[in-house]
Amino acid sequence: MKRLLLGFGLAAGLAYAVRELFGTPPPHPSWEEMDNDPEDLTQDLAQRAREAEGAQAEEEAPTT
Repeated sequence: MKRLLLGFGLAAGLAYAVRELFGTPPPHPSWEEMDNDPEDLTQDLAQRAREAEGAQAEEEAPTT
C-alpha cells in the first residue's frame, strides 16, 4: 500500500514537472485586447457621467 501511494505521488509530481517545463505560458493580453484600457476607461467614464447628467436634466425639466 505504501508503494502504491508513493508511486502515485511520484507520478503526479513527475507529470506536474513535465507540464511546467514543456507547457507554454498562458498568453498575456495586450491593452488593445482588453476592455479596461486606462485611456478608454477615462473616456468611457466621462461619457457615462455626461449621459447621467443628461438623463437627470431630462427628469428635472418640466413637461407642459
